[in-house]
Amino acid sequence: MGRTGQVDVACYHCGDPCAEEHRSYDGKDFCCAGCEAVYDLLQESGSCTYYELGERPGLKQGAGVDEPRVELFASATVRERIVEFAEDGIMRVRLHIPQMHCSSCIWLLENLHRIAPAVIRSRVSFTDKEVTVTFHEDRMGLTELVALLRRIGYGPQLTGGMRRQGGEARVPRLLYVRLGVAGFIFGNTMMFSFPEYLGADTEAGIKAGLQWMAVLFSLPVVFFLSADFFRSAWAGLRARQVNIDQPIALGIVALWTRSLWDVIAGSGPGYFDSLAGLLFFLLIGRWYQARTYRALRFDRALEDFLPLVVLRKTANGEEPAQVADLLPGDRIVVRDQELVPVDAVLRAGTAHIDNSFITGEPLTVRRSVGDTIRAGGRQRGPLIELEVLRTFSESRLKQLWAEHGGARVRPAMPRLMDQVARRFTIVVLLIAAGAGLYWWGKDTSQVWPVVTAVLIVACPCALALSMPFAYGHAMRLMGRRGLFLRDAEVVEHLARTDMVVFDKTGTLTAREAYDVRWEGPRLSARDRSLVRSLAHSSTHPLSAVLHRELKEPLTEVDEAREHPGAGILGLVDGFPVRIGSAAFCAGSERPRTNGEAHVHIGINGAHVGHFVVTKRARTGIVEAVNRLRRHMRVALLTGDAQVDRDLAGPFQGALVRTGCSPLDKARLIQQEQAQGHRVVMVGDGLNDAGALMQSDVGITVTETSAALTPASDAIMDAGAIVALPHFLRMARRARRIVLASLGISLCYNITGVSFAVSGHLTPLIAAILMPLSSVTVVGFVTVATLLADREPSGHAPA
Repeated sequence: MGRTGQVDVACYHCGDPCAEEHRSYDGKDFCCAGCEAVYDLLQESGSCTYYELGERPGLKQGAGVDEPRVELFASATVRERIVEFAEDGIMRVRLHIPQMHCSSCIWLLENLHRIAPAVIRSRVSFTDKEVTVTFHEDRMGLTELVALLRRIGYGPQLTGGMRRQGGEARVPRLLYVRLGVAGFIFGNTMMFSFPEYLGADTEAGIKAGLQWMAVLFSLPVVFFLSADFFRSAWAGLRARQVNIDQPIALGIVALWTRSLWDVIAGSGPGYFDSLAGLLFFLLIGRWYQARTYRALRFDRALEDFLPLVVLRKTANGEEPAQVADLLPGDRIVVRDQELVPVDAVLRAGTAHIDNSFITGEPLTVRRSVGDTIRAGGRQRGPLIELEVLRTFSESRLKQLWAEHGGARVRPAMPRLMDQVARRFTIVVLLIAAGAGLYWWGKDTSQVWPVVTAVLIVACPCALALSMPFAYGHAMRLMGRRGLFLRDAEVVEHLARTDMVVFDKTGTLTAREAYDVRWEGPRLSARDRSLVRSLAHSSTHPLSAVLHRELKEPLTEVDEAREHPGAGILGLVDGFPVRIGSAAFCAGSERPRTNGEAHVHIGINGAHVGHFVVTKRARTGIVEAVNRLRRHMRVALLTGDAQVDRDLAGPFQGALVRTGCSPLDKARLIQQEQAQGHRVVMVGDGLNDAGALMQSDVGITVTETSAALTPASDAIMDAGAIVALPHFLRMARRARRIVLASLGISLCYNITGVSFAVSGHLTPLIAAILMPLSSVTVVGFVTVATLLADREPSGHAPA
């Protein structure tokens, strides 16, 4: 990299003069470090031929009429809409970026931290055309971030995709206006064409006048109703990409120019009635797709099924409560390692909040009584008491979780659908050109109607709808049964798995129905109170057992820290207390029988004994494992020294590993993957985080809010684990439904194109059939998915 004194050299990226800061890199000239960084990122991604789009593809545009001034983003009203988190010098904002159109846009926007070091993390929601940026506010202000985005060609807007928290995505109002105008023009243009329809002997002057009225009415059809099609087609051409609007736009232009020439030459009335009807039905198709994609936004409905449970304080003590049932004013208890599920105010205890789930920065901040704590923060210490400020639907906790899924490899089916849709349009254009040449030599009057009919009837819209609709429906139906998926693509991952790995404690064994006894010197009431108080701060299933078994009053926990795979230590009423393994509590292992668990206790640095906990398998889990083994490989990985008698039978002959640390579990899964297996890991969210992350699909069995971790792809209600065979069968069936709908859509297109090429399909009928194809595919997918969710007799997974 170097600098020169030249001032008349244009920047390779944006085209501005390289005046004050002339930089040379890779044989190119750049005007600033930002343009150089963008060029470097694009070269590294290799996702699209960005610099072939035009002479100056990175042109820094001035503010247009629809682009808000940078200063507006500093106003309190705008900040309230776009700022999701702002604490301790870290801010998280959600911005609407309508300019993003390809994978390079996503790459660039998700690598903002390499252009601006103040950016911590940025994540793109391509369907919403939104980017969420987390950055250090003390090093770069909000207006500076907006200026940076505008500089690299992605200036945010305050309209369009920006939605308030809890708001719904609505069908654009302008689409309804266009539908009304299209219907009005269609009706009137047909009226102008009545003499032609009826073959009436109309006076030449009146006939010519009606034809020119049709021309006049066609102008808003072409320049207003068709604007979105032309805009999308032109954007694709500029990006050197093929999209589904290009053949439609070409058909509209062909039909209009041919009709206009007929009227000018006096050779006929043209096809203005067909053109108006074409746009009317095309817009109906757009409206239907908009309504369908709105229905595909399952997030808000699924939040009601998210099986996260917190402890809610009542007059009689504490009771488990679903996070979706929390109301402002409720008091909840959050323990060590648990997420704060809603925006709340700290009312008791000292909070040490890790906001890495929100910001990506693993820094713990101290909060005192009266401070506000945002949803998504994780408590690192003794339990705290919070007062709910907002409901769970307003917390954006599910969106935060979804953003952590970006590291997963995209499954094969979406890539297949993308390739089919992209190549489909190219084939349609070639068929239209071939049909035009054929009819040119046979009957020139049929050329434009046939070409237009081919371009219109062959539409991959149904292809684009089949996968998200099938997987979205499957996702919703699974949610109702107790399995909540991070996003719809997890269904595809599930459908491709062939091995299920289980954790034992808290996953296959129930929290209730334990037998507990103490071995060691008799514990005093004070010591039992210390143990119970520290156990109350832990989310581990065995800690929950001790908290329920011991009845002594709780005392204040000053410090608490969980060590995954080992135990929890804390300072309780001034005494250091440890609960966990023998090594963690400075004790020695004792012989075990029948899969017993030993929970060792250390007080004041000395080992005082251990609790013997006899665990019992969840009701129905033995049958569920046996059903899985008929069609899949299963394995059991546990940190205990032995396997319970209840579970020894169903896992006989399967891969069973005892005494596993969290790291051991992740390594064993990696070994299975190296042998070609696609693995589902079912465990708890804390001790099994590494294994969940390593697996192809990580499912956290939950009875607390600690289950919502970046490592998990799905959260399963503890009572729904017996339905795991059904969930896997449902995922496979959903994949088959996608393939079947793909076949239906291709059959429709082949049939429609055949009729169009033969000249037996008018452009108007083609426009009517186009939305009907989407209706057919969506209807098939809906009914088939509902049937696939039924439990057959025998319950065997397909």
